[in-house]
Amino acid sequence: MLGRKKKAQEFTISNETIVRIIAFGLGTVLLVRFFENIAHPLTLIFVSFFLALSLNQAVNWVSKRLKSKNRAKATAIAYAVVVSVLVGFSVLVVPPLINQTREFIGDIPQTVRDLEDDQGFVGDTVRRYELEEQLNEFANTWAQDFGRVSGQAVSVANRVVSNLISIITVLVLTFMMLVEGPRWLSSFWRQIPSDRRPQVKRVTGEMYDVVKNYVNGQVVVAGIGAGFSIVALFIATEIFGVSSINPVAFGGIVFLFSLIPMFGATIAAAIVILFSLFASVPLAITMAVYFIVYQQVENATIQPMIQSKGNDLTPMLVFIAAILGVGFGGILGAFIAIPIAGCAKILVDDWLETRKVGETTEA
Repeated sequence: MLGRKKKAQEFTISNETIVRIIAFGLGTVLLVRFFENIAHPLTLIFVSFFLALSLNQAVNWVSKRLKSKNRAKATAIAYAVVVSVLVGFSVLVVPPLINQTREFIGDIPQTVRDLEDDQGFVGDTVRRYELEEQLNEFANTWAQDFGRVSGQAVSVANRVVSNLISIITVLVLTFMMLVEGPRWLSSFWRQIPSDRRPQVKRVTGEMYDVVKNYVNGQVVVAGIGAGFSIVALFIATEIFGVSSINPVAFGGIVFLFSLIPMFGATIAAAIVILFSLFASVPLAITMAVYFIVYQQVENATIQPMIQSKGNDLTPMLVFIAAILGVGFGGILGAFIAIPIAGCAKILVDDWLETRKVGETTEA
Protein backbone atom coordinates (compact mmCIF):
# COMPACT_ATOMS: atom_id res chain seq x y z
CA MET A 1 0.00 0.00 0.00
CA LEU A 2 1.02 3.62 -0.49
CA GLY A 3 1.11 4.45 3.20
CA ARG A 4 3.22 1.49 4.10
CA LYS A 5 6.99 2.12 4.29
CA LYS A 6 9.26 -0.02 2.22
CA LYS A 7 11.42 -2.35 4.19
CA ALA A 8 15.11 -1.46 3.91
CA GLN A 9 17.11 -3.95 1.91
CA GLU A 10 19.88 -5.73 3.74
CA PHE A 11 23.15 -6.77 2.11
CA THR A 12 25.12 -9.56 3.64
CA ILE A 13 28.81 -10.05 2.80
CA SER A 14 30.14 -13.45 3.61
CA ASN A 15 33.43 -13.99 5.39
CA GLU A 16 34.75 -15.75 2.32
CA THR A 17 34.15 -12.62 0.17
CA ILE A 18 35.91 -10.42 2.72
CA VAL A 19 38.88 -12.78 2.77
CA ARG A 20 39.03 -12.74 -1.03
CA ILE A 21 38.99 -8.92 -1.13
CA ILE A 22 41.77 -8.70 1.45
CA ALA A 23 43.80 -11.38 -0.35
CA PHE A 24 43.34 -9.57 -3.68
CA GLY A 25 44.51 -6.27 -2.14
CA LEU A 26 47.54 -7.84 -0.50
CA GLY A 27 48.37 -9.71 -3.69
CA THR A 28 48.23 -6.50 -5.71
CA VAL A 29 50.50 -4.66 -3.27
CA LEU A 30 52.98 -7.54 -3.21
CA LEU A 31 52.95 -7.78 -7.00
CA VAL A 32 53.66 -4.06 -7.35
CA ARG A 33 56.47 -4.27 -4.79
CA PHE A 34 57.87 -7.32 -6.56
CA PHE A 35 58.06 -5.55 -9.91
CA GLU A 36 59.57 -2.48 -8.24
CA ASN A 37 62.31 -4.64 -6.74
CA ILE A 38 63.10 -6.45 -10.00
CA ALA A 39 62.83 -3.34 -12.23
CA HIS A 40 66.60 -2.82 -12.30
CA PRO A 41 67.48 -6.49 -13.01
CA LEU A 42 64.83 -6.58 -15.75
CA THR A 43 66.36 -3.46 -17.26
CA LEU A 44 69.80 -5.09 -17.31
CA ILE A 45 68.35 -8.25 -18.91
CA PHE A 46 66.54 -6.20 -21.55
CA VAL A 47 69.63 -4.15 -22.38
CA SER A 48 71.66 -7.37 -22.64
CA PHE A 49 69.04 -8.83 -24.97
CA PHE A 50 69.25 -5.80 -27.27
CA LEU A 51 73.04 -5.91 -27.28
CA ALA A 52 73.01 -9.63 -28.05
CA LEU A 53 70.69 -9.08 -31.00
CA SER A 54 72.84 -6.25 -32.34
CA LEU A 55 76.09 -8.24 -31.96
CA ASN A 56 74.68 -11.56 -33.19
CA GLN A 57 75.37 -10.79 -36.85
CA ALA A 58 79.02 -9.97 -36.15
CA VAL A 59 79.41 -13.15 -34.07
CA ASN A 60 77.89 -15.26 -36.87
CA TRP A 61 80.27 -13.65 -39.38
CA VAL A 62 83.33 -14.41 -37.22
CA SER A 63 82.12 -17.93 -36.40
CA LYS A 64 81.78 -18.89 -40.08
CA ARG A 65 85.40 -17.91 -40.69
CA LEU A 66 86.85 -19.87 -37.79
CA LYS A 67 88.12 -23.36 -38.53
CA SER A 68 86.58 -24.72 -35.34
CA LYS A 69 83.28 -22.86 -35.92
CA ASN A 70 83.30 -22.34 -32.17
CA ARG A 71 80.69 -19.77 -31.23
CA ALA A 72 82.26 -19.02 -27.84
CA LYS A 73 85.55 -18.08 -29.55
CA ALA A 74 83.70 -16.00 -32.13
CA THR A 75 81.85 -14.18 -29.33
CA ALA A 76 85.13 -13.56 -27.50
CA ILE A 77 86.70 -12.08 -30.65
CA ALA A 78 83.71 -9.83 -31.28
CA TYR A 79 83.77 -8.77 -27.63
CA ALA A 80 87.48 -7.97 -27.83
CA VAL A 81 86.85 -5.65 -30.79
CA VAL A 82 83.91 -3.92 -29.11
CA VAL A 83 85.73 -3.49 -25.79
CA SER A 84 88.80 -2.12 -27.59
CA VAL A 85 86.66 0.47 -29.34
CA LEU A 86 84.96 1.43 -26.05
CA VAL A 87 88.28 1.68 -24.21
CA GLY A 88 89.80 3.79 -26.97
CA PHE A 89 86.75 6.03 -27.00
CA SER A 90 86.87 6.41 -23.21
CA VAL A 91 90.58 7.24 -23.21
CA LEU A 92 90.00 9.84 -25.90
CA VAL A 93 86.91 11.46 -24.37
CA VAL A 94 86.77 10.96 -20.59
CA PRO A 95 90.12 12.44 -19.37
CA PRO A 96 89.78 15.80 -21.17
CA LEU A 97 86.12 15.98 -20.18
CA ILE A 98 86.96 15.44 -16.50
CA ASN A 99 89.74 18.02 -16.62
CA GLN A 100 87.50 20.59 -18.29
CA THR A 101 84.70 19.90 -15.81
CA ARG A 102 87.04 20.40 -12.84
CA GLU A 103 88.44 23.61 -14.34
CA PHE A 104 85.01 24.99 -15.17
CA ILE A 105 83.63 24.27 -11.70
CA GLY A 106 86.69 25.70 -9.99
CA ASP A 107 86.61 28.86 -12.12
CA ILE A 108 82.91 29.59 -11.57
CA PRO A 109 83.42 31.91 -8.54
CA GLN A 110 85.95 34.05 -10.42
CA THR A 111 83.81 34.01 -13.56
CA VAL A 112 80.82 35.24 -11.58
CA ARG A 113 82.87 38.03 -9.95
CA ASP A 114 84.17 39.10 -13.37
CA LEU A 115 80.61 39.77 -14.49
CA GLU A 116 80.62 42.95 -12.37
CA ASP A 117 83.42 44.42 -14.50
CA ASP A 118 82.02 43.18 -17.80
CA GLN A 119 81.48 46.02 -20.29
CA GLY A 120 78.91 44.15 -22.35
CA PHE A 121 75.22 43.43 -21.98
CA VAL A 122 75.67 41.10 -18.97
CA GLY A 123 77.75 43.59 -16.99
CA ASP A 124 75.36 46.44 -17.76
CA THR A 125 72.43 44.31 -16.57
CA VAL A 126 74.21 43.46 -13.32
CA ARG A 127 74.98 47.10 -12.56
CA ARG A 128 71.56 48.35 -13.65
CA TYR A 129 69.68 46.04 -11.31
CA GLU A 130 72.34 46.23 -8.54
CA LEU A 131 73.04 42.51 -8.49
CA GLU A 132 76.65 42.82 -7.32
CA GLU A 133 75.89 41.72 -3.76
CA GLN A 134 73.93 38.65 -4.89
CA LEU A 135 76.71 37.64 -7.27
CA ASN A 136 79.36 37.94 -4.56
CA GLU A 137 77.25 35.90 -2.17
CA PHE A 138 76.74 33.21 -4.82
CA ALA A 139 80.47 33.10 -5.60
CA ASN A 140 81.43 32.77 -1.93
CA THR A 141 78.81 30.07 -1.31
CA TRP A 142 79.92 28.14 -4.38
CA ALA A 143 83.55 28.27 -3.31
CA GLN A 144 82.67 26.97 0.17
CA ASP A 145 80.53 24.15 -1.22
CA PHE A 146 83.20 23.20 -3.73
CA GLY A 147 85.70 22.95 -0.88
CA ARG A 148 83.53 20.32 0.84
CA VAL A 149 83.54 17.84 -2.02
CA SER A 150 85.47 15.34 0.09
CA GLY A 151 82.36 14.74 2.18
CA GLN A 152 80.54 13.48 -0.91
CA ALA A 153 83.33 11.24 -2.11
CA VAL A 154 81.84 8.09 -0.54
CA SER A 155 78.46 8.65 -2.18
CA VAL A 156 80.01 9.28 -5.58
CA ALA A 157 82.25 6.22 -5.20
CA ASN A 158 79.25 4.05 -4.35
CA ARG A 159 77.43 5.21 -7.46
CA VAL A 160 80.48 4.60 -9.64
CA VAL A 161 80.89 1.09 -8.23
CA SER A 162 77.18 0.38 -8.70
CA ASN A 163 77.28 1.52 -12.33
CA LEU A 164 80.45 -0.49 -12.93
CA ILE A 165 78.77 -3.63 -11.55
CA SER A 166 75.77 -3.03 -13.81
CA ILE A 167 78.02 -2.66 -16.86
CA ILE A 168 79.91 -5.85 -16.03
CA THR A 169 76.60 -7.66 -15.49
CA VAL A 170 75.31 -6.55 -18.89
CA LEU A 171 78.53 -7.61 -20.63
CA VAL A 172 78.56 -11.05 -18.99
CA LEU A 173 74.87 -11.65 -19.63
CA THR A 174 75.18 -10.54 -23.25
CA PHE A 175 78.09 -12.94 -23.72
CA MET A 176 76.00 -15.81 -22.32
CA MET A 177 73.07 -14.93 -24.57
CA LEU A 178 75.29 -14.88 -27.64
CA VAL A 179 76.85 -18.25 -26.79
CA GLU A 180 73.71 -20.07 -25.67
CA GLY A 181 71.26 -18.29 -27.98
CA PRO A 182 71.35 -20.82 -30.87
CA ARG A 183 70.79 -23.75 -28.49
CA TRP A 184 67.79 -22.07 -26.90
CA LEU A 185 66.46 -21.18 -30.33
CA SER A 186 66.77 -24.78 -31.51
CA SER A 187 64.82 -25.94 -28.47
CA PHE A 188 62.15 -23.37 -29.24
CA TRP A 189 61.78 -24.54 -32.85
CA ARG A 190 61.29 -28.11 -31.73
CA GLN A 191 58.22 -27.05 -29.74
CA ILE A 192 56.58 -25.56 -32.86
CA PRO A 193 54.50 -27.96 -35.02
CA SER A 194 56.26 -28.75 -38.29
CA ASP A 195 53.40 -27.41 -40.42
CA ARG A 196 53.58 -23.98 -38.71
CA ARG A 197 57.35 -23.83 -38.34
CA PRO A 198 58.16 -22.09 -41.68
CA GLN A 199 55.67 -19.31 -41.01
CA VAL A 200 56.87 -18.78 -37.44
CA LYS A 201 60.50 -18.72 -38.60
CA ARG A 202 59.67 -16.15 -41.24
CA VAL A 203 57.85 -13.88 -38.79
CA THR A 204 60.56 -14.29 -36.13
CA GLY A 205 63.26 -13.51 -38.68
CA GLU A 206 61.47 -10.34 -39.73
CA MET A 207 61.14 -9.26 -36.09
CA TYR A 208 64.84 -9.95 -35.52
CA ASP A 209 65.68 -7.75 -38.52
CA VAL A 210 63.52 -4.98 -37.07
CA VAL A 211 65.40 -4.95 -33.75
CA LYS A 212 68.80 -5.29 -35.44
CA ASN A 213 68.10 -2.51 -37.94
CA TYR A 214 66.78 -0.27 -35.19
CA VAL A 215 69.86 -0.64 -33.01
CA ASN A 216 72.18 -0.13 -35.98
CA GLY A 217 70.09 2.81 -37.19
CA GLN A 218 70.20 4.53 -33.80
CA VAL A 219 73.99 4.16 -33.74
CA VAL A 220 74.16 5.71 -37.22
CA VAL A 221 71.92 8.62 -36.14
CA ALA A 222 74.06 9.21 -33.05
CA GLY A 223 77.25 9.03 -35.12
CA ILE A 224 75.96 11.57 -37.64
CA GLY A 225 74.93 13.94 -34.84
CA ALA A 226 78.30 13.58 -33.11
CA GLY A 227 80.21 14.15 -36.35
CA PHE A 228 78.36 17.35 -37.21
CA SER A 229 78.72 18.57 -33.61
CA ILE A 230 82.49 18.07 -33.68
CA VAL A 231 82.75 20.02 -36.95
CA ALA A 232 80.53 22.81 -35.61
CA LEU A 233 82.57 23.04 -32.39
CA PHE A 234 85.88 23.12 -34.30
CA ILE A 235 84.65 25.96 -36.50
CA ALA A 236 83.02 27.93 -33.65
CA THR A 237 86.02 27.64 -31.30
CA GLU A 238 88.34 28.84 -34.08
CA ILE A 239 86.10 31.80 -34.87
CA PHE A 240 85.82 32.94 -31.25
CA GLY A 241 89.36 31.95 -30.26
CA VAL A 242 88.30 29.52 -27.50
CA SER A 243 90.95 26.95 -26.66
CA SER A 244 89.45 25.44 -23.50
CA ILE A 245 86.81 23.44 -25.37
CA ASN A 246 87.66 19.95 -26.65
CA PRO A 247 85.36 19.31 -29.66
CA VAL A 248 86.09 15.57 -29.73
CA ALA A 249 85.18 15.12 -26.06
CA PHE A 250 81.90 16.96 -26.45
CA GLY A 251 81.23 15.06 -29.66
CA GLY A 252 81.51 11.90 -27.57
CA ILE A 253 78.88 13.26 -25.18
CA VAL A 254 76.57 13.99 -28.10
CA PHE A 255 77.06 10.45 -29.42
CA LEU A 256 76.33 8.75 -26.09
CA PHE A 257 73.20 10.75 -25.27
CA SER A 258 71.94 10.62 -28.86
CA LEU A 259 71.60 6.85 -28.50
CA ILE A 260 68.48 7.73 -26.47
CA PRO A 261 65.68 8.55 -28.96
CA MET A 262 63.79 11.83 -28.95
CA PHE A 263 65.26 13.74 -25.99
CA GLY A 264 68.78 12.29 -25.69
CA ALA A 265 70.17 14.77 -28.22
CA THR A 266 68.49 17.61 -26.30
CA ILE A 267 70.25 16.59 -23.08
CA ALA A 268 73.59 16.45 -24.92
CA ALA A 269 72.96 19.88 -26.44
CA ALA A 270 72.19 21.36 -23.01
CA ILE A 271 75.47 19.97 -21.62
CA VAL A 272 77.55 21.33 -24.50
CA ILE A 273 75.88 24.75 -24.34
CA LEU A 274 76.37 24.96 -20.57
CA PHE A 275 80.09 24.22 -20.78
CA SER A 276 80.43 26.59 -23.74
CA LEU A 277 78.77 29.33 -21.68
CA PHE A 278 81.55 29.21 -19.10
CA ALA A 279 84.15 29.50 -21.83
CA SER A 280 82.51 32.12 -24.06
CA VAL A 281 79.02 33.62 -24.23
CA PRO A 282 79.13 34.09 -28.04
CA LEU A 283 80.25 30.46 -28.40
CA ALA A 284 77.34 29.27 -26.26
CA ILE A 285 74.84 31.30 -28.29
CA THR A 286 76.29 29.99 -31.54
CA MET A 287 76.09 26.37 -30.37
CA ALA A 288 72.55 26.90 -29.10
CA VAL A 289 71.49 28.12 -32.54
CA TYR A 290 73.31 25.22 -34.19
CA PHE A 291 71.66 22.57 -32.00
CA ILE A 292 68.20 24.08 -32.46
CA VAL A 293 68.56 24.01 -36.25
CA TYR A 294 70.24 20.60 -36.41
CA GLN A 295 67.74 18.89 -34.10
CA GLN A 296 64.86 20.17 -36.18
CA VAL A 297 66.52 18.74 -39.28
CA GLU A 298 67.36 15.46 -37.52
CA ASN A 299 63.89 14.95 -36.03
CA ALA A 300 62.19 15.77 -39.33
CA THR A 301 64.48 13.95 -41.77
CA ILE A 302 67.49 11.96 -40.56
CA GLN A 303 66.07 9.89 -37.70
CA PRO A 304 62.61 9.17 -39.16
CA MET A 305 64.06 8.23 -42.55
CA ILE A 306 66.72 5.90 -41.12
CA GLN A 307 64.43 4.25 -38.57
CA SER A 308 61.44 4.00 -40.90
CA LYS A 309 63.63 2.34 -43.54
CA GLY A 310 65.00 -0.20 -41.06
CA ASN A 311 61.65 -0.96 -39.43
CA ASP A 312 59.28 -0.68 -42.41
CA LEU A 313 57.37 2.06 -40.60
CA THR A 314 56.37 5.47 -41.90
CA PRO A 315 58.14 8.47 -40.35
CA MET A 316 54.87 9.49 -38.67
CA LEU A 317 54.49 6.07 -36.99
CA VAL A 318 58.10 6.22 -35.81
CA PHE A 319 57.47 9.64 -34.25
CA ILE A 320 54.23 8.50 -32.59
CA ALA A 321 55.87 5.31 -31.25
CA ALA A 322 58.72 7.30 -29.71
CA ILE A 323 56.32 9.74 -28.00
CA LEU A 324 54.21 6.89 -26.58
CA GLY A 325 57.38 5.12 -25.41
CA VAL A 326 58.53 8.16 -23.47
CA GLY A 327 55.11 8.48 -21.86
CA PHE A 328 54.91 4.83 -20.81
CA GLY A 329 58.48 4.00 -19.83
CA GLY A 330 60.75 7.04 -19.86
CA ILE A 331 64.22 6.47 -21.31
CA LEU A 332 63.86 2.69 -21.59
CA GLY A 333 60.40 3.09 -23.09
CA ALA A 334 61.74 5.52 -25.68
CA PHE A 335 64.53 3.13 -26.59
CA ILE A 336 62.30 0.09 -27.15
CA ALA A 337 59.16 1.79 -28.50
CA ILE A 338 60.25 1.84 -32.15
CA PRO A 339 61.32 -1.84 -32.43
CA ILE A 340 58.19 -2.88 -30.52
CA ALA A 341 56.07 -0.91 -33.00
CA GLY A 342 57.91 -2.56 -35.88
CA CYS A 343 57.42 -6.04 -34.39
CA ALA A 344 53.74 -5.30 -33.74
CA LYS A 345 53.28 -4.26 -37.37
CA ILE A 346 54.84 -7.53 -38.51
CA LEU A 347 52.50 -9.55 -36.28
CA VAL A 348 49.45 -7.60 -37.48
CA ASP A 349 50.47 -8.00 -41.14
CA ASP A 350 50.97 -11.74 -40.63
CA TRP A 351 47.60 -12.07 -38.89
CA LEU A 352 45.82 -10.18 -41.68
CA GLU A 353 47.55 -12.28 -44.33
CA THR A 354 46.67 -15.53 -42.52
CA ARG A 355 43.07 -14.42 -42.14
CA LYS A 356 42.86 -13.47 -45.82
CA VAL A 357 44.23 -16.85 -46.87
CA GLY A 358 41.75 -18.60 -44.57
CA GLU A 359 38.80 -16.68 -46.00
CA THR A 360 39.96 -17.47 -49.54
CA THR A 361 40.25 -21.17 -48.70
CA GLU A 362 36.75 -21.27 -47.18
CA ALA A 363 35.31 -19.53 -50.22
